[in-house]
Amino acid sequence: MGQRREEMLDAAVQLFQKNGFHSTSVEDITRACGISKGAFYNHFDSKESMILQVLQRYYDEMFREADYFSKGLHSSPIKVLKKKITIELERSIDYRYFFHAVMADFPPDDDGPIPKSLNRMQHQLHEWHKHALLEAFGPKPGKYLNDLAVVMEGTVHSYLMKIIWEGAPAFPLDRIGDLIAECLHAIVANDEHIFPVLPRHVKDAVPVSILENMKHDLDAIRAELGDKKDIQTIDLLIEELGQEKPREFLIDALLNQLYRRPNLKNQLTVILTTWEVWKDDEI
Repeated sequence: MGQRREEMLDAAVQLFQKNGFHSTSVEDITRACGISKGAFYNHFDSKESMILQVLQRYYDEMFREADYFSKGLHSSPIKVLKKKITIELERSIDYRYFFHAVMADFPPDDDGPIPKSLNRMQHQLHEWHKHALLEAFGPKPGKYLNDLAVVMEGTVHSYLMKIIWEGAPAFPLDRIGDLIAECLHAIVANDEHIFPVLPRHVKDAVPVSILENMKHDLDAIRAELGDKKDIQTIDLLIEELGQEKPREFLIDALLNQLYRRPNLKNQLTVILTTWEVWKDDEI
């Protein structure tokens, strides 16, 4: 069942890249896979749901591979960051034609589930970048973390555009990852005159404390869980975050316990990043 679904996703990616989303029919996909139309609807509700699953697969693969190498490297934080950037470059190039087709048919300012999902996933990727920067450099860049993440994203994007759209030679991606990470390292090491442009917290404009935002996000995750132990852990977190002086060691331990759950990693990245920045605020 899982293998057939992956085959259908792979076929759809190829067709979407070649013909565009709107010009690719369900019949085109089923014909490419050698299955019936009914079999398609056993796996997917619609073409739209299929494209959303392809998008999610892209991000899940990238996060999972980066996490795997981070654990396996047993190396310095800066080398881990280099590897994460290299993996992002590799996966982005693998999916380049697919994303081009999606963007052409679904501009970011359009309404509908696909542009909304793209915006949500881009926010998720931004938070993942912030978390990677905190893991590499600690709390030092906390005051300008959003700006540093944008610098990282802009540099990655510029290299991708040069490779993909300008038809530049196939540069060694690991060397690009090394260069970007070392540039970020130099910024953090010499940040005496850096003043942030972007707000420190995404929800700064909302008159709610950052801890209240964390509690709200945890509560949303809790509503989707079935594991009693995970629910109890989240309940303990929410309770501790509501204290006048939350115990940092306890929240660190509980968040790390949840983060080890493969099904919660992506959702916890935003909360972990928010927590690390909040701790830096309190110093």
